Amino acid sequence: MQPAAVVARRSERFSLLGPSEPSLFDRHVENATSWHKILAIVTGIALVSVLAQARFYLPDNPVPITLQGFGILMMGSVLGWRLGTVSAIGYYLVGMAGLPVFANGGEGWDYVFHGATGGYLIGFILAAGVVGYLSQHGWNRGRSLWPMMLGSLLIYVPALIWLTVFDFGWPAQGQLFSQALYPFLPGDILKLMAAAAVSGGLWRIVDNKRSV
Repeated sequence: MQPAAVVARRSERFSLLGPSEPSLFDRHVENATSWHKILAIVTGIALVSVLAQARFYLPDNPVPITLQGFGILMMGSVLGWRLGTVSAIGYYLVGMAGLPVFANGGEGWDYVFHGATGGYLIGFILAAGVVGYLSQHGWNRGRSLWPMMLGSLLIYVPALIWLTVFDFGWPAQGQLFSQALYPFLPGDILKLMAAAAVSGGLWRIVDNKRSV
């Protein structure tokens, strides 16, 4: 019979998730107060709102290509799953409340519930939470690319369900993936790679400070 310590070490070696650790925000702002956290949430919402205005449209496609996805991935990676999720929900609610924080200055209930982008907005919340959770459980530093990739894909899950359930006249019948998924993948790959690089760089800054 193997000693319990040996079994524990082997289980840790083959575990996909490591033990919970502080987020990048917690590493940079040690002993963060409630005011620090509120400021971080507001900053995250403001960042995504600004990045949403950097956009362009593909021909015959009502969903813009924006830098929102980059902001959402960074929100989860930096703030962790709790604050990242709260920030993503806050962004969603602020937009529904009437502030023009969505792409092209979009806002309000009608934009969220009667537009083709409604599912993508829900996907932002999922992505921020999952990226933050994985980043706090070992998928950071040199492994930051993988949570970014998963987070990017998760944005599309509610988005495609949304477009399947509701009829917005787009995408055309039988062209769900070819119009609502494939055209966005090249840009999303670049955004997730950029987010992983920035996140990895921030971790290096933290590690260098701790080693001094």
